[in-house]
Amino acid sequence: MKKLTTILSLLVLMAFISYLGWRSVEHEVLLRENNETLLVKSRINNIKLSIESLLNQRLSYLSNLASQIDNNNDKADDLLATQADIKNIFIVNKNKILFLSDFDDSQWHKLVESIAMDNSVLFKQQDHSEQFEPSSGWYQMYNHLIYWSIKSDNIIGFELSNIKFSFDVISLLDKQAFEDNFRLSDGDKQIYSNGEIFDNEISIVLDYPLQNWHLTYYYPSPNLVNLYLLGTGVIGLFLIVLLGLICYAYREYSRTLRLAKQQVSFVGQVSHEFKTPLTNITLYSEMLSEYLEDEPAPIPDYLHIISAESKRLTRLVQNVLTFNKPNSVNIRSIDLTLLLKQIYHTFKPILAAKSLQLNIIKLDSDCIVDTDEDCVMQILNNFLSNAEKYAANGKQVDLSLIKSGKQVIITVRDYGEGIANHLLKQIFEPFYRVNSSITEGVSGTGIGLTIANQLANQIHGEIKVINQNPGMAFSLILTEQGNENLNC
Repeated sequence: MKKLTTILSLLVLMAFISYLGWRSVEHEVLLRENNETLLVKSRINNIKLSIESLLNQRLSYLSNLASQIDNNNDKADDLLATQADIKNIFIVNKNKILFLSDFDDSQWHKLVESIAMDNSVLFKQQDHSEQFEPSSGWYQMYNHLIYWSIKSDNIIGFELSNIKFSFDVISLLDKQAFEDNFRLSDGDKQIYSNGEIFDNEISIVLDYPLQNWHLTYYYPSPNLVNLYLLGTGVIGLFLIVLLGLICYAYREYSRTLRLAKQQVSFVGQVSHEFKTPLTNITLYSEMLSEYLEDEPAPIPDYLHIISAESKRLTRLVQNVLTFNKPNSVNIRSIDLTLLLKQIYHTFKPILAAKSLQLNIIKLDSDCIVDTDEDCVMQILNNFLSNAEKYAANGKQVDLSLIKSGKQVIITVRDYGEGIANHLLKQIFEPFYRVNSSITEGVSGTGIGLTIANQLANQIHGEIKVINQNPGMAFSLILTEQGNENLNC
């Protein structure tokens, strides 16, 4: 009876092991298919960036030519005769056409007339703030690809030769010798073809003004036969020899542990690579600030913001590198009122680009606190960055500084969709991101609030999150007990 029980137990154990083994095989199949898809997306994006980079080179080149023309019709005729990239040129002043090439092309003639009658058609296809109209850009209509630039109240337009640009793209792709299988087409017309056609494909559309260009990437299905055979063999071996289960489990454990270590170190490795370029940006921005310190406003102010933001980004990278490790703090007397004004002027244009208005609703004057300026700045920058990314539909963000008893409370309040109350504690956990509509399509690592909370603890402060109606309020609370000087 005991022997029978042992045999039945072994049979149940082997059946359970077989089930786990088969599920492991299925998981590996899905993992390989997912990795293959990610690799394909990366490859097709590299090709897309190469084509768009070539168009940006043309933009810089035509911008320089526009500066040379400016009412000089003879120069325009010379460019038409010597520059193969340029198919047509027009010069428009308000509603009057000053220069127009190729009168025989009726469609081109009508297109320029429509631009002259209503200059705003050039701006409608541009991504710009409602308060500021661009002075140059691309305009695509029918089969005409036009670069335009405003010089001395004149609108100078160059029609880029589609044929010449297509040949340049072909030459570029041939030169880079992509070992990929893809097709590039303009509508129904094929421009370039490379490699073979497989059953699996991913198709993307290039950015404006090449929105009619389609890039289709073909790739074969991953060979999973060997994987299934291996899995079946391993499972069969487990059914015969129980020791095989231990070997398989050890191998899977080692692989999973190695993958976990790679994932944990990934952020740190990427952040470490950022340090050198950030140092160069900071160095050259400071050198440029010294060189242009006598320039009229707002040039010195802009350079000061560039320098300050590069230093802030360097500190953020350092925080990621030392994640979960205590950092040294530099406690000194800080004028929080002045600090918040600096943060306000830095973030106001950033939020305005997302159609968000930054308001200071209350700001107690001459608020002096003994604390670490960098920590306070990084915490508030995180609050404002989150408002920019996740609460853009709220249209405004409020910033306030108030003294309440023995506490100083700095609050960033947005008017977005907010976060459910049961998730408020989880948002401070490392790598946690709320899974909702507000985070879809928004990049992030999920450690911003974790680092902010660590910094608050190091300066004896506290972060408090409250749901508003609508939106959220993130507050940094500094207490008199945690600061030797709290004078507001």
